[in-house]
Amino acid sequence: MEKIKNLSFKLLFGNLILIIGIIIFVELFSNFFGVENSLLGVGVVTAILMCAVIDIDLPIKDSAIAIIVSLIIMGFSAYLSRLSPLASIFIDFITVFFIIYIFTNRMDTKTFLPFILCYVFLAGNPATIEKLPLRIVATVVGGILIALAYYITHKKKQEFAYNSLFEQLTSIQKSSLQFNFALRMAVGIAVAMLVGNYFSFQKSMWISITVMSLTQPHLHQTKQRIKYRVFGTILGSLIFVALFNFLVPKNLSTYVLLFLSYIYTFIKEYKVQIVFITMNSLGAAMILYDMSVSVPMRISFILAGTVIAFIVNKGFYDKFAKKEEEEEEEVALEA
Repeated sequence: MEKIKNLSFKLLFGNLILIIGIIIFVELFSNFFGVENSLLGVGVVTAILMCAVIDIDLPIKDSAIAIIVSLIIMGFSAYLSRLSPLASIFIDFITVFFIIYIFTNRMDTKTFLPFILCYVFLAGNPATIEKLPLRIVATVVGGILIALAYYITHKKKQEFAYNSLFEQLTSIQKSSLQFNFALRMAVGIAVAMLVGNYFSFQKSMWISITVMSLTQPHLHQTKQRIKYRVFGTILGSLIFVALFNFLVPKNLSTYVLLFLSYIYTFIKEYKVQIVFITMNSLGAAMILYDMSVSVPMRISFILAGTVIAFIVNKGFYDKFAKKEEEEEEEVALEA
């Protein structure tokens, strides 16, 4: 009841404007750069919105360079990695690693999230050689918009404590949690994308997004999210089938999905978010697939991503944790 009381008119109206604004932005982005870049528009507007609350922990100028250059590199990497399954694992690994490493100076924030989301969207919806120039232009424009938003919201911050982008890239510490996290994310997403690319799965980005979501700085966080991800996906799928197969008329399905998206803006708990994410994803898939295809595919891909995330995170994190323990024991003995 307390949560319901806290839903003021200002919050209700503000979230409605937010949803409308996102829809308008993505629609305009699609009109300018083509439907094939609409998901990039989703990633860009997500990054713009997050710029108000995230800190890249780099000087303002370096932050702008990192944002714009990263988006451009993503555009080229997403195209090149789809040319060959063998090449994809190296290109995806290198791209994801440096995106994560650059944008995780602070492990307690999710600074990397909108940027890695852009790459997953680009790689999951590859451009043809004919449409590559327009995609690169879209990444340039998207990068500039994000950089401008970041500059506006952070131009007054103190910069004396930040290392430069060059210093960060030339002083990579292999024993740090930042390096280990970037390594786990890079391996997991590269493997997920390889699987989707090799088998030419439609909606294979669902595997990559699952790995991205489940990969957390610490292993216990990943294990907790795995439990919520699997349960939330199954529950969300059941609710989706009940709603759109038995209760909601087809001519009203779009409005119901928009309403679900609106409700989602109020939800903060990950385990509940997954239920709504599942329903919205299945709703978007209705354009291409019948429910009898999309629901089993969604569950299968989420389970595949979960298995990849667990194996990669446990394997690499256990080695990191063991090394940390050994170093702590050495320090204790020296003391």
